[in-house]
Amino acid sequence: MILCALLLAIGYILHYVTPPILGFMKPDFLLSMLFISLLIVDDIKIDYITGILAGIITAITTSMPGGQIANPIDKIVTTTVIILIIKLLKDRMNDKVLSAIVGIIGTLVSGAVFLSVVALVAGLPKAFYLLFVTIVLPATLVNTLVTLIGYSIIKKIAKYEKTAIK
Repeated sequence: MILCALLLAIGYILHYVTPPILGFMKPDFLLSMLFISLLIVDDIKIDYITGILAGIITAITTSMPGGQIANPIDKIVTTTVIILIIKLLKDRMNDKVLSAIVGIIGTLVSGAVFLSVVALVAGLPKAFYLLFVTIVLPATLVNTLVTLIGYSIIKKIAKYEKTAIK
């Protein structure tokens, strides 16, 4: 649980300092930290608490009108999808491939849900398709790389810690 809190704190800082792109939208690095947490922690209660907290934190720091409502919804939906993906694929592939799949699918789901909710609540400043292509797709690449690299680092640290304790 402490690791989840640290990852959320890192994600918060990155989310807070990242400048907006195309006006109000900005990449959601907290999402990558959520993915890493979900990949590491195999406890559904902690996973959902982490997802809910990620939604609250991004709602507080968003600059997008309607984002205060969209962020918690998108994080809960995304957490659910990613938990299912991890449960289905965890034993069928190596960690690096799984973390890349989680980064790709998770960011696409999060972006689609976020934009859909904002469209319903506040309206979008540009067409859904345009925002998806110009914001969500590039964010998918960045989040996938951050998830892959971050997860690999955390796994190595955890492996080292287990060795150091023995």
